[in-house]
Amino acid sequence: MAFELLNPRGLERPIGYSHVAKITSGKIVYVAGQAPFDSSGTVVGKGDLVAQFRQVLANLKLAIEGAGRRPDQFAVLTMYLADLKSYLANKKPIGAAYQEIFGKYFPAITLVEVKSLYNPDCLVEISGVAVID
Repeated sequence: MAFELLNPRGLERPIGYSHVAKITSGKIVYVAGQAPFDSSGTVVGKGDLVAQFRQVLANLKLAIEGAGRRPDQFAVLTMYLADLKSYLANKKPIGAAYQEIFGKYFPAITLVEVKSLYNPDCLVEISGVAVID
């Protein structure tokens, strides 16, 4: 693999992410923030964070596969949420949606609550950096 996921001693035990993605070789693929749009550009799951999260993950998978790669080649994901409280209240179904695409693979992940996303119906957007051999 072109990168190594690390969790150095002395840092808190991560749950659902890794602290460090050490790139050792390969090419970097940047995937733009994916919002909960279907192929026609319609927002999926208006008002439903879990449905939107599932769609965003599906879009990330399509994007990385479009580059001829796999979701487990993402070294870094950045999640932007419009409502952190809703995310925390739905951690189990969101975790289940995550595992449908990524399994038990947890890259370096940053989660940020934002005031809003560019489309007011969107509750989540995720961008990623993948490393390929």
